Amino acid sequence: MGFEHEEGRRILFRFIEDNPEYTILSDPDLDGIFAASMTARALGGDFSRIHYPKPSEIDTVKACRSILIELPLSKGLTYVGSNVLLDHHGPAPLIALYNGSRKTKEILFNSGLRSVSRLILEVFRDLLELNEDGTRMLEAVDEIDSGNMVSELAVKMNKAFLLNSMREDVRISLSRMVYESDWSSILQWVEGELSRWSLVENRIEKLRGSMGRIGSITYFTYDVTDQLEAAARRMLMFELGGSEKVVVCVGLRKGKPVSATIAARGLDLNKVYVELLKKNGVKAGGRSNIGGIQFKQEINLEDALNLIRMAVEGEG
Repeated sequence: MGFEHEEGRRILFRFIEDNPEYTILSDPDLDGIFAASMTARALGGDFSRIHYPKPSEIDTVKACRSILIELPLSKGLTYVGSNVLLDHHGPAPLIALYNGSRKTKEILFNSGLRSVSRLILEVFRDLLELNEDGTRMLEAVDEIDSGNMVSELAVKMNKAFLLNSMREDVRISLSRMVYESDWSSILQWVEGELSRWSLVENRIEKLRGSMGRIGSITYFTYDVTDQLEAAARRMLMFELGGSEKVVVCVGLRKGKPVSATIAARGLDLNKVYVELLKKNGVKAGGRSNIGGIQFKQEINLEDALNLIRMAVEGEG
């Protein structure tokens, strides 16, 4: 085991000794679910310690005595007191200790890790033995989170999860299955969900009908209350991201924008978030290439798109 792996697990075990009432707060995507559940198992904590903050409410989250899975400060939450962050994005995967918003210690890992789940496995390899199905499944998570799905299993798992990404009960069920290494039940669940995928294909065509351009942005809209449209918008964003410089998907509730996802190639979105945060009632944050926007005050679609366009084009 390398130095960084020993230091990483030492940080985590010391953290839970110092904070016996710790919680695990995780990004609610598939990688986050696997990573949070594997972390709880490796540390000997019950999976009930795991919580998945809703992206729409992330700016209200005050993390305290928490192990944070892919929830850096740039996502919009607040760190209070002692926390530890596990993340594989940025220049290099890391495990970092925080006191409030101040980073007090950081361990960097090989930049080739494609998921935070893989980071967890590397740090706790002797405590997290995977059988053949578990190994295949983690490889699929690597592919999904890195946006390079080449295996049939990765494609199937991605579709099954997208069909249920808004369901808290599914996240809890998957967390339990990963925690218990019940890989066969996960595979059965994946196969059982795929029969509904044709419904998503129909929704993708519907979303194409809402596509338009404003400045350098290609955009489309979807209904945030519709699980099938939520699945379809991820597929359409992935498709458009391969050819368009900036893609914005605006989430509507009763016809009014409440959120947006923005993805870009060759543009640092951190500068866009800074501009958007200057606007009253707008929250924004995320990675340099993809992130989220929340509209906390009522706004119409045209005004929302113009706010994003001006931020992207540097017009303030």
